Amino acid sequence: MRAESSKKMASFLQRILGGKKPAHQALSAIQAKSAEAPEEESRHHAQTSEAQSKLNLLFAFVDPKDPFAPGELAEEQFPGPILSILSAKKFDRIFLFYTPHTRKNAQETEAEALQRYPDCRITLHELPISDPRNYRVLIGLLRAIVQKLALAWRMRGGQSYVCVSSGTAEMRAAWFLLAATGVLPAKFLQVGTPARPLFGKANVREVQLESSDWENIRDLALPTMTQLSGVPTSSLSGARGPRILPESPSKPKETRREESPTETGEYEIIMGSPDEPTAKESAPLQLPGLDEVLLELGIYVGSATLRHAVEQAAIAADSHLPVLLQGETGTGKEEFAKLIHRLSPRFPKGMVVINCAAIPMTLAESYLFGHVKGAFTDASTDHKGIFESADGSTLFLDEIAELTLEVQGKLLRVLQDGVVQRMGTTAPRHVDVRIIAASNRDLRKEVSAGRFREDLYFRLDVVSIRLPPLRERRHEIANLALTLLREINQRRHKPRRLGTDALMRLERYHWPGNVRELAHVLERSVLYARDEVIRGEDLLITDNQQAKDMFAALPEPRQGFSVEDYLNQARKQLFLRALAACKGNQSEAAAMLGVSKQAVNKFVSGQSDNPG
Repeated sequence: MRAESSKKMASFLQRILGGKKPAHQALSAIQAKSAEAPEEESRHHAQTSEAQSKLNLLFAFVDPKDPFAPGELAEEQFPGPILSILSAKKFDRIFLFYTPHTRKNAQETEAEALQRYPDCRITLHELPISDPRNYRVLIGLLRAIVQKLALAWRMRGGQSYVCVSSGTAEMRAAWFLLAATGVLPAKFLQVGTPARPLFGKANVREVQLESSDWENIRDLALPTMTQLSGVPTSSLSGARGPRILPESPSKPKETRREESPTETGEYEIIMGSPDEPTAKESAPLQLPGLDEVLLELGIYVGSATLRHAVEQAAIAADSHLPVLLQGETGTGKEEFAKLIHRLSPRFPKGMVVINCAAIPMTLAESYLFGHVKGAFTDASTDHKGIFESADGSTLFLDEIAELTLEVQGKLLRVLQDGVVQRMGTTAPRHVDVRIIAASNRDLRKEVSAGRFREDLYFRLDVVSIRLPPLRERRHEIANLALTLLREINQRRHKPRRLGTDALMRLERYHWPGNVRELAHVLERSVLYARDEVIRGEDLLITDNQQAKDMFAALPEPRQGFSVEDYLNQARKQLFLRALAACKGNQSEAAAMLGVSKQAVNKFVSGQSDNPG
């Protein structure tokens, strides 16, 4: 069975990489040229005395987004993968590989890189490939060049790095295979973009692979790589990646492959050493970082106020306490519920989402708590309610204020005792459910009006998070709009960009539907846009009440009018509004106004000295 498993994996890898014969014709076209590269580098090295003990080398494929990628804002562009990497780390030699499709990108990238970093040396290598997704030809051509370059520079103490964020998926995979088989011992660098940072300000990080990962890749890749290159296995059998630790002779490492039936009846292959735990025996689930989950869920945080709400949600996620989310329609209450569940230990079980406003009130009790056969006329079988279905997980009750007072009373018992009672029986059923409730109404006012139970409100209000409306964080509308547009463009063949006048119009609008309305406006505007750039008049905003000229409310100049007095009064009102919106927090008010904290502090001090 073990031999059969090995054959399956070898066959799978063979299908990915191609046939058994190397691409002789393509190889012969460039081998003569690439063979001269190490000798030329050696002559240059002999002529120059290197003061550095270790040289940094970069190997990378040129991407269609090199040297620059257009942003979502008109006339905006960001550095591509290669320029991003060069800005984060110094390299002495750079080897850029490209195909005929990216020849112009390669030439422009070289020119831009030399202008920015005149001390580095760049060598371009064209791979004559018509289809850059062809593994067999790609690896054959790449290996012919890289092996000689890597060997020559390794003898001089060079440290090789590979960019795994540029080129096609096949190109990126080729780097891993070449490194795993020892052809190019290198460290891997992953790059984000300024438009969508992945790793903070540096935006570049090194990809760490464990020793066992390299061993598995190497064991599977070596036979096929040997067939592709025609090199005897013995010359590569001792190859190791740069982070592979030497094996202990007293305890040889043995790779095992086992087959076990899955729930679907198929077989899965489990790889590892006899002494290592398999995936099924691994350590408890490791929870991801907050920023990583925000990116995963598509939650954009651009203000201190919203960041505070996010941090509250992250802290609450680790507990089992009920959470009450309050905010206007479209502020993202369901996204926050997903955030809390994603960061909680209950994440392995999916969150159950219920819109209470959509439940027929006559069926609400049966729907939520279940019923037994014969409980009412149409109850022909026992039925498990939503609470039992969510046992062990999280239940999100959206628009909870829409439930009747009677159903609210039954919900209170579940929160107090963790017990549900199906309709038609008195038998209790214990459930372990974490409740996240949401409402676009002010529940305190609903309690005062007699429409919401006070005891249920206090039971839910253990952890209360208010989501601010978009008009209270107007300064983040521009970046939020560009982020939403970026997501829309990823689904379209013809991306659109926003003009500065369009951004100004978006910032002036009052957004009664908040983020949801902003997303819908952008979706409509992109769909019907006639040009690549969406201008202010192209925005399809259905309610144009406050999207008028921002200067229309200015007073008319007259005799005795003072511009300075008017501006001082306007400035005073803006500072007061910002401080009120931020509940006196000077740092948040400064961020909202786009000024320094010292400016706000100075204003507050001046107000206390002279309130008039």
